[in-house]
Amino acid sequence: MSRTARAKLHRPRQRVFVFDSEALSKAVQGDRQMTALIKTAPRLDIPIVTSALTTLEAWDPRETSRQALWNWTLSRIRIVHTDDQVIAMARDMLKAAGLHGHKYAIDAILAAVAGREAAQGAEATVFTSDTDDMNQLLAGHSVRVEKI
Repeated sequence: MSRTARAKLHRPRQRVFVFDSEALSKAVQGDRQMTALIKTAPRLDIPIVTSALTTLEAWDPRETSRQALWNWTLSRIRIVHTDDQVIAMARDMLKAAGLHGHKYAIDAILAAVAGREAAQGAEATVFTSDTDDMNQLLAGHSVRVEKI
């Protein structure tokens, strides 16, 4: 085995944090745990991602006093747009979990984003308030689900 191949085998996997709407909402509300994650992750070279639809789900137009914090939070998160691959993966996850898109579409999109990160070799962790549904959607995928 070549030296390069051995180095790849021993290289630690890239970690990635995936935020659901509650994680985003808590960050915008100044929650200490979420703020600490957002501040610490870049220093540890851990990207934070979420889906574009999740940002819409978390948005509260009544929170005008928190606009600066909302902008700061989103500036530190990679927003993943919903493409055909994410939609197909989300549809497969809904089917496997026996869930309907009407109620679980945005969760399924976020699960697909996390699943795709894991499929690309990342050690993905989803931060969510709804671990039951996320675990159901991510069954069979190498993604950790963390309750917030």
